[in-house]
Amino acid sequence: MSDTVKLLPCSTKDLSSQAPVLRISIARLLLVGFAVPPFVLAYMIVKVMLTDFEHATYTDCRVLNALPSVSAISRSQQLGWKLVTWMLLPLRALIIVLYWRYYRKVFRRAYMLQWLILFLFVYETLSTVFMARWTHISGDESIHMIVVCSIWLASFGYIGASFLCFKRHCTRFAVEPHQQLSYLLKRKLVIFYYSGTLAMWCCYPLHTMFCLPLAYTGFALAEYVVSWSLMGYLWTSAIDFYPLYLCRNEQRGFFLIST
Repeated sequence: MSDTVKLLPCSTKDLSSQAPVLRISIARLLLVGFAVPPFVLAYMIVKVMLTDFEHATYTDCRVLNALPSVSAISRSQQLGWKLVTWMLLPLRALIIVLYWRYYRKVFRRAYMLQWLILFLFVYETLSTVFMARWTHISGDESIHMIVVCSIWLASFGYIGASFLCFKRHCTRFAVEPHQQLSYLLKRKLVIFYYSGTLAMWCCYPLHTMFCLPLAYTGFALAEYVVSWSLMGYLWTSAIDFYPLYLCRNEQRGFFLIST
């Protein structure tokens, strides 16, 4: 037989070509990357309150307000907001691909559900980019309201749908310890997210329709809770893909392996 196929390595050269020359932990990459936004938001809140408090807390109602909204913070800290948004874009693209592979494996027949979750997350990601692009626009402008509502609606649907799928998988099948930990964290973050959303939309009409003092403060505080909960929910992707590594060798190029 003239053409032979090597089933086993025959020399140290074969072994060296198969061994990965690059090995990156996906979990560590996501853990560090998605840990940045919560701390940056906290830093921006403190900085705005110390350096631009009067302007950032001003509202058309001209009533007492003690906290700047997330929109006011993004306008005051435009450069930092844009840097964090663009820094996270590759990581968001990465987990879109990883979750697409995960949903295809776990929910093989629920095609519509897979695409719905991914569509909502992609839509939310694009909306954050648009918000960073137009941070200088006043909160009263239509384009600003459209972008903010798009972010909220997409994240509202994404968190709910993805959590229900994850819960269904964890309660029906035996899962690894890291998946159980991720489920417990997601459950707490979902409670905070939807509780903050409820409080946020209760305070908003009290401010816009009745101009009650400190109503916008309650709205801003609830907005912080919603933002941090969403950031924390994305951060749990590091636990979901804990055993995954990005590797590269001479034969296969870049590839993913699970340990």
